[in-house]
Amino acid sequence: MMEVTGNDVALVMSYSGHKSIESFKIYLHPTQKGRILANQRMNAVGDFLGTFSGIEGTTGMKGTSASTPKRLKRKKVAV
Repeated sequence: MMEVTGNDVALVMSYSGHKSIESFKIYLHPTQKGRILANQRMNAVGDFLGTFSGIEGTTGMKGTSASTPKRLKRKKVAV
């Protein structure tokens, strides 16, 4: 099994005959290092977002008065 980095993907795809990333992606698997880094990043973002709890929002402009939306009408389309 070969480890491919982001810089090598195009080269490996051309050698293996794959034309798109969709046909090649079944061979791509995250490494243990990649899993650890992704987990650390998600925890950092979660901690950052947690600092916003309890903060009041800012007041915005008053919206327009609500009116009942018009119902959509079905139309026949020639096939």
